[in-house]
Amino acid sequence: MKMLKTIAPILLVGVVLVGCNSNEQTTEPTKIEGGKKIEHMHGLSFQDDTIFVATHEGMISTSDKGESWYTVSSHDNDFMGYHALSNGEMITSGHPGKSSNLPDPLGLLKSTDNGITWEEVSLQGKIDFHILDANYSNTDIIYGLNQMGSGKYGAGIFKSIDGGENWDKIEPVGLPDDLHKIYTLISQPNNDSELLAGTQNGVMRSEDSGETWELLDGNRLITAITVMPNESKDLVSYSITQDEAGIMKSSDNGQTWDYIGLDLGEDAVNNISINADNNNLMSVTTFNNSVYVTEDGGGNWKQTIDAGTIK
Repeated sequence: MKMLKTIAPILLVGVVLVGCNSNEQTTEPTKIEGGKKIEHMHGLSFQDDTIFVATHEGMISTSDKGESWYTVSSHDNDFMGYHALSNGEMITSGHPGKSSNLPDPLGLLKSTDNGITWEEVSLQGKIDFHILDANYSNTDIIYGLNQMGSGKYGAGIFKSIDGGENWDKIEPVGLPDDLHKIYTLISQPNNDSELLAGTQNGVMRSEDSGETWELLDGNRLITAITVMPNESKDLVSYSITQDEAGIMKSSDNGQTWDYIGLDLGEDAVNNISINADNNNLMSVTTFNNSVYVTEDGGGNWKQTIDAGTIK
């Protein structure tokens, strides 16, 4: 498989890293000077034309496609599992920052004002979701992957049907025993009970809300996946095979993939976001903490953060 051996250590480190009432912090955004180092990019989204990146020490944003970057607020939480819902809300998990008095881990937090303030929803002090996915068509349905722990709040897939207020634990059969080997998870936009997972063993599928899994494609490594925010609801992923690597699109629920671009060599994408109003405007973050933006649907890409360093 192309580059799999060389990037596997990068992927594993990116997946297993963990973080080291403040909900009212609302300081104005602060411009980030060039040369500033950004650690651990855990999530990415477009809100209108603004790109938001969830990091180890809070959220940063850019409204000019990466020419300048700002802190979103004074929140310095380690925003792990960050995910933007199709209705514009944000959800996250992770660990409280130095200035926070929130419980550790954060459980599920939600923001309705683009990350300025965060509401405690559930599981505070109990779970750190490293992966969260809200169904594109029904945002009340949320899946969370907890990769460690024991007992009621131990490793497994958790599902909520009420926007994260209440959760049922699923102990998946067929996935790798070590859930750190799962890089990305998505519920199909037209069938919230069907899930795809990009794992170290290949692409896996569940048709029963994550209870049982089968291997869909053992020759493909998918490290990030999202939904094209238009009527097609196609899947868009960073996909690696023996012959090629890059951003790819699937119109058949992940059965086949068409190449778009951006082969990153020994690096790989860990988050993808697509502008809802202009699908040609896309951004990605990588395991090496770089950020790329394209304005032509993936034909050409501009690097705006290089290995974590603001330009």
